Amino acid sequence: MKRYSVALVVALAAAGVAAPIHAEGGLAFEPVAPEGLDETATEMVAALQEGMPAQLVAFEQAGFGAFGALAVPRGVALAPEKLASVANHASPDAAREAVLDVCQQQNGAPCTVIGLLVPEDN
Repeated sequence: MKRYSVALVVALAAAGVAAPIHAEGGLAFEPVAPEGLDETATEMVAALQEGMPAQLVAFEQAGFGAFGALAVPRGVALAPEKLASVANHASPDAAREAVLDVCQQQNGAPCTVIGLLVPEDN
């Protein structure tokens, strides 16, 4: 799973996200319980979520800021390129809505949110 986390950060950094809205104080990761995943995918997501706090510096260096969200498709085999992300939205709800749209377009399948990027002090 460590390889999955490193590949995830590389893929997200390549997305070229705009400057963070909430740069001061850094980012925090809030895991979200995924819905509609099979047991294997749920285990993969749990391992990814567990490793996310260690990846936050890389996210910040890549320009990711709050509010952001991560999502994966349901009903397909998970791989790093299947993960969708958005950042620098006005609210957690806006980030959730945006990432579900991006994930659906990217993967052609319904998706579930697996985490939020929030200001560290939240």
